Amino acid sequence: MKIEIDQMDLLSIMITSAILALFITGVAFLYYETWKRLIIRIKMRNRLKTRRKAMQKESKLEQHFRILLSVSFKKPIEPRQFLGITVLIFLIIMLVGIRNVSLMSALIMALLIAGMPYLLLRLRLETIRRKGSYEGERLVAEFLAQYRICGYNIYKTIEQVVLTSEDTKICGKLLFKLLLELRNTGDPAVIRNTANEFAYGVNTNWSRMLANNIRISAESGINVSQSLEDILIQLREARALSEERKRLNSESVRMVIFLAPLMYAGTIITSVKYLDIPLMRLVKNQLCTEQGFLLLLMILFLFLVNLALIEIVNNQRFDY
Repeated sequence: MKIEIDQMDLLSIMITSAILALFITGVAFLYYETWKRLIIRIKMRNRLKTRRKAMQKESKLEQHFRILLSVSFKKPIEPRQFLGITVLIFLIIMLVGIRNVSLMSALIMALLIAGMPYLLLRLRLETIRRKGSYEGERLVAEFLAQYRICGYNIYKTIEQVVLTSEDTKICGKLLFKLLLELRNTGDPAVIRNTANEFAYGVNTNWSRMLANNIRISAESGINVSQSLEDILIQLREARALSEERKRLNSESVRMVIFLAPLMYAGTIITSVKYLDIPLMRLVKNQLCTEQGFLLLLMILFLFLVNLALIEIVNNQRFDY
């Protein structure tokens, strides 16, 4: 008897479900056109929102991060995503730090840690700029040759330079991005922004002039071979000046790296041998007295400053 009741309940549920499914199907067919128009309306609204967002001007901060991320990475993330990640790091470090240190200390630590991604991006950008600047002479020479071969067609020229240039990896990547943007637009404003992005990636006078020539040729088709020749001549002159600067600075490098430590060691030996000052007493005066330790710190600080200055002078971006 119990089994029969269970079978009856199951049969009742199946019949009810079938009736409900038929009812829903009938309503769907009855209001099919209404549902269809509603879905199309929702899609149109989403498209309008997306288009309005695309046409909305970015702030200067977002433009800065967009160019920075575009130059630094092959597949950059959106500026708002990067800013969101930075804010998230700040909040996490802030919440964790409050439990262990004071509010001011936690705030300073959170700012320092949250600023690290931007500092790393800037470091990567400066490395790319310095390496890319030394590709200038080879790049412009190849660009000028291909420009003449391709019948002064700037699009074919950039394509051939990207395909044939093996010694200009950094500038080649920037030119490839530039070519993609140029082929997808004819808007002078977009062309200008794309050319400026290439110039920003190297940040030298020759890159800005090359980007300006590419922009002019892409916008109006003007022959810019004479201007490219002028850039190449100035780069060759800059190469000679750069080699002369390295030769003159090589003596300063040897003096700082070798002569300064030898002179300090010489003063120690002279004091021990000729002034009859015991070595342990000299070390004690140097490390355990206020005047001696301050003098030692000043010597180390000035030594590192000289090394930093030499590194800055020798590793300048190649430019004229």
